[in-house]
Amino acid sequence: MEPVGRLCPTCNISRMTRHSTALAVAVAVALATPLAAETARELVARSIAHHGGELYESSRITLDLCSKSGCSALEVRQDGGLYEYCATAKVKAGLRKVCIDNDTAREWLDGVGVARASLPSSEPAIARDAALRDWVMQRVYFSFLPYRLEDPSVRLEDLGVEAWDGRELRKIKVSFETGSSTDADDEFIYWFDPEPARLELFAYSYEVNEGGLRFRRLGNHRRLGGILFFDQENFGVEGRDLSVDLVSPAYVEESMRHVSTVELRNIVAVPLE
Repeated sequence: MEPVGRLCPTCNISRMTRHSTALAVAVAVALATPLAAETARELVARSIAHHGGELYESSRITLDLCSKSGCSALEVRQDGGLYEYCATAKVKAGLRKVCIDNDTAREWLDGVGVARASLPSSEPAIARDAALRDWVMQRVYFSFLPYRLEDPSVRLEDLGVEAWDGRELRKIKVSFETGSSTDADDEFIYWFDPEPARLELFAYSYEVNEGGLRFRRLGNHRRLGGILFFDQENFGVEGRDLSVDLVSPAYVEESMRHVSTVELRNIVAVPLE
């Protein structure tokens, strides 16, 4: 996997849940509000509802996440506030599988259990648990956007409207509460089609290796099991201290190169009974 920066803004929170009643209220308010007056939080709530809404919290999903670096097999089960996410991918040491849930992180290498970390109190074990969770969430987080943009640690800033390819898109900046997770200081920008609030583009910075920016253009939208999935064209530029605020149509055209195509394959999404 390429460096991806902040991929799981709340992956260290043991209970990752959202409140369906609050979502329904926010969507109702947004639908009754002129789009020009719609707040960032109302737009995000409406976007989550459009992409899948409550099905994000009541489904079992398997898929293959593929790019030029290879494929990872994902198994995602969410039942309200209870979740289990598993990722399997080839690494140098063999076939690695990691599963995380509300309480534990488990790892296997070529089918043999490596260790079990259960949210322990000792610092080395906590660091290992966080590393396992990050490894899974690197693969899960972007595959299920915009689902996590209502997590408690998320801060939203409305940056107005920006034209991309002849379309006026709402531009929302996302940051996170200090200390809410590893790399909580990272920032993202998301662009939404105001109607029907579909997520179209996003960008983020990262500091690992040499640092840089990534910009992703979404396409091949398809709805399976009631959830809207999409592939991503990935563009990038390397360098330290590059702010995500630099990203604009002109900057992408002049300064960023196509890095990879990220595809979701073999998707099976089944709502829980």
